[in-house]
Amino acid sequence: MEINLLDCTLRDGGYVNNWNFACDDIKAIISSLVSAGVEFVECGFLKMQGQYNSTLFDGIKKGCNPLVEYIKDYPEQKFTLMFNAGEFDVESLLKEEIPDNIYIRIAFRKNLAARALQDAELLLKNGIKVFVNPMFTNIYTETELNSLLEEVNRLKPYALCITDTAGGLIVKNTIKLVKFIDKKLERGIAIDFHSHNNLNLSFSNASAIAGLKLRHNLILDCCISGMGRGAGNLNTVDIAKYLGRYNVGVINKGAGKIISDIYKKIPWGLSYALYQSGRLVCHPDYAIYLENSKIKHAEYKKLLSSLPEDFKYKYNKTAAENLLNM
Repeated sequence: MEINLLDCTLRDGGYVNNWNFACDDIKAIISSLVSAGVEFVECGFLKMQGQYNSTLFDGIKKGCNPLVEYIKDYPEQKFTLMFNAGEFDVESLLKEEIPDNIYIRIAFRKNLAARALQDAELLLKNGIKVFVNPMFTNIYTETELNSLLEEVNRLKPYALCITDTAGGLIVKNTIKLVKFIDKKLERGIAIDFHSHNNLNLSFSNASAIAGLKLRHNLILDCCISGMGRGAGNLNTVDIAKYLGRYNVGVINKGAGKIISDIYKKIPWGLSYALYQSGRLVCHPDYAIYLENSKIKHAEYKKLLSSLPEDFKYKYNKTAAENLLNM
């Protein structure tokens, strides 16, 4: 069992600053992570409309903001880009020559699983390495998860990601879920784990599964200073120190200063509302909405519990506004 880190500061961290990273800062963050020995560096989101001075990319070599401009000096480094199923046309990627060190991660909700797996199959048939990232993995029933794993085993992507979108997994349930997937997943497919820190358990969950003897290689998603929407993510330096083979000083001196400056303007971290959204397994943007309202903390649990099932896992502004009128 091999354990790798995947730093997704430039992608998941982008929820904090609307992906507005200056080009020089993008290069500096990538350089720091590569120098530190982080195995995978996620550079941003794939979107149909890219933006300059941003980690929203419209292509690898083509477009207004092509990824190649940031990674051309690191041919041996593994880089990833993510897109949400239904929000990017994979055919556009097939018109480009994708370097071997680029991996594409496809994120999707249950209702878009078929579309995501179709996109994954198309990319895989064209020799592109793929991560399959089901959002809210922990709310899948055993039957639904078995069905998904059958498709994943058929496709044989590079990795399957366990995505704790709401940040609601506690350690014992994380271990149970990872062991279940480890048993069912075909050999040769890595297990990726992506957490959110709503319950302040990102590090506990990651270190717990890192200590397991799995049949599959393990990849742990993380962000510099835990940068991410709401409560944030697993802290790259913390988990790198725990694993004990990374040059964390390079991150602190280089990328750490850039992220620290962002935090001073737009902080992220634990809060009571985000804690409740994690416990109740609903989208963290509802918690952020409540925090920006005049509703008392004592009401958060009741209001978040009242969200209709259809809206719990995807933020809906109308549903959020209805919380204020209850």
